[in-house]
Amino acid sequence: MTTADPTHAVLKPQPRVSELTRPFWDGANAGKLMIQRCTHADCSKAVFYPRVCCPFCKRPGLAWIEASGRGSVVSHTTVRRTHHDGFNHEAPYVFAAIELEEGPLLYAQMPGAPLDDSLVGTAVRVDFREHGAGRQMPVFVLASA
Repeated sequence: MTTADPTHAVLKPQPRVSELTRPFWDGANAGKLMIQRCTHADCSKAVFYPRVCCPFCKRPGLAWIEASGRGSVVSHTTVRRTHHDGFNHEAPYVFAAIELEEGPLLYAQMPGAPLDDSLVGTAVRVDFREHGAGRQMPVFVLASA
């Protein structure tokens, strides 16, 4: 079986959407990058991945906000050999750690990014790509693009 044969296409793994993560995934499907922010005035730090309490002040009280979608590359790698057949048709691609303006790190693909250049410090912005039927996934593109 080859992934080039559409009759044997392998689907990408899908996220497990829970009550806790639903606002993130609903936002992605609407083209919005949603993260949490601590509601305590003496903390108010932005948080990602979704949690039930603030990892900084350890108190409950996180609210969902729409992130700016802007950030910069902290680290990256070029994936040439995927770990799931559902991504084979995209390889090679850049996978990066992105520090959002708001502070949290997100890990995502960077479609169209140069494969063999250093991207550390490069400004990026969020975009959304189809990741399966009815599912959008945040990716990051060069801010200059």
